[in-house]
Amino acid sequence: MTETPRRRGRPRKHPPRIDPGTPELQRHRALRAGGADPSLAEDPLALMAAKAMIEPWQAQAGRYYAWLYRKAVRWPHLSTNAHYEQLAMNAAPVPVESDEDFLALAHRLYLRGKRRLLREGATVARATENVAVFAQWPSFLEPQGPGRRAAMAHPAQGRRDAQQRSAIVLGLDALAQLYGMAERRR
Repeated sequence: MTETPRRRGRPRKHPPRIDPGTPELQRHRALRAGGADPSLAEDPLALMAAKAMIEPWQAQAGRYYAWLYRKAVRWPHLSTNAHYEQLAMNAAPVPVESDEDFLALAHRLYLRGKRRLLREGATVARATENVAVFAQWPSFLEPQGPGRRAAMAHPAQGRRDAQQRSAIVLGLDALAQLYGMAERRR
């Protein structure tokens, strides 16, 4: 029996698989998710919504604010992201980001959001930006390992976590109201 020679190129019957990460990363995500969908454990807003700590419209308001931040503040380094976004979306040859009116509008909307957060307080603004813009994990979403359980037994840590959580919720509520996303709760 002779074998047929292998054809070059991608096999037709086997669709490409998404790499789930190393076993350690999978365990870490599952631990962080704590019963929720582990694929959501890469984004603090998505995990908070999956655990019903916030509503999906609040998470969307946080993501919108983060998008405005990136458009208004710009990263200080060179990036090819705009080119890849253009290729992925089959966008027009001229990226939208080069439109000065668009950037000015994004900047104004970002500043309105920043002022609204600061009206709620510096703690609220800092906590909301850390989660939404910089994707920093709040302490109450950290995996519940043995060391974390011992720290949670301390009442001061529990109060700090509750304060941080309420600050984030308050900030996301303010952003949702400002950007007109709060109506989605009805």
